[in-house]
Amino acid sequence: MKKWNIGAGYDDVCRRIYANLQATQAQCALSPRQRRLMMISAALTGGCLAVAGPAHADTSSGLAGLFHVGTTQAASIKTDLGVVFAALGFGGAGLGGINWVKKGKEGEHSQLKAHQIYVPILAGAVLGAIGYTMIKAGETIGIDGSSHGVVPT
Repeated sequence: MKKWNIGAGYDDVCRRIYANLQATQAQCALSPRQRRLMMISAALTGGCLAVAGPAHADTSSGLAGLFHVGTTQAASIKTDLGVVFAALGFGGAGLGGINWVKKGKEGEHSQLKAHQIYVPILAGAVLGAIGYTMIKAGETIGIDGSSHGVVPT
């Protein structure tokens, strides 16, 4: 009687999937439109897989559990996106500063235009302000410590 080797079958399936993905990528690399569609679908799939596991509701709490998990994740996403925006703002302002220093030096980088200096600095300031606001808004107006909906005893 022949025994099934599950590990070998799994390796074979993974190898076939990988080969098909490589062939599809090579085919899509020829057309920019197909490449963009492939990247968008990969981003959507990855994003959905990142959110799908923790987003399900506990079966014992039903729809209320789903909304509770959703509000908790929304508050977490707000803070995390605030940090990302603040970091992007810092990076943009830093890029403008680096261009400013390069403009001041003699040589090959002295051809930098003014908009290559002030646009990254302004964009960095805007992104930093958005990040700061997203991080501090919940603390200032009391979202983190709200007593809304609590029945007084």
